[in-house]
Amino acid sequence: MLERDLTDDRAADVRQIAERYEAVVHCFGTVAHPDGRTWQAEPGSSGLGTAGSGDVLSGAITGFAALGMEPERAAVWGGWTHARAGDRLTERVGIGFLARDLLPELTAVVHES
Repeated sequence: MLERDLTDDRAADVRQIAERYEAVVHCFGTVAHPDGRTWQAEPGSSGLGTAGSGDVLSGAITGFAALGMEPERAAVWGGWTHARAGDRLTERVGIGFLARDLLPELTAVVHES
């Protein structure tokens, strides 16, 4: 039996959703544009597996879009800053932080970039 590469499967699925809904889609680090282009963002640490973390990610993406970034660029940068903020927080406090703890880290990541 052959092992499937879930990353390839996810990219294909995310690309199909983006095409179907004619929207940029961000799903677990994969960003897809309706024209078929895809990007793979850093997934971040397991500390991001907390209630509300996805809402913080959505806010980061929306914030970058509000600054005038193209939707795909906002999705990639939002995903990257979210992952980096989660990594920084996990290094400092370990797993078990709350989604609200990510907000100051997002700001710090943006300022250091």
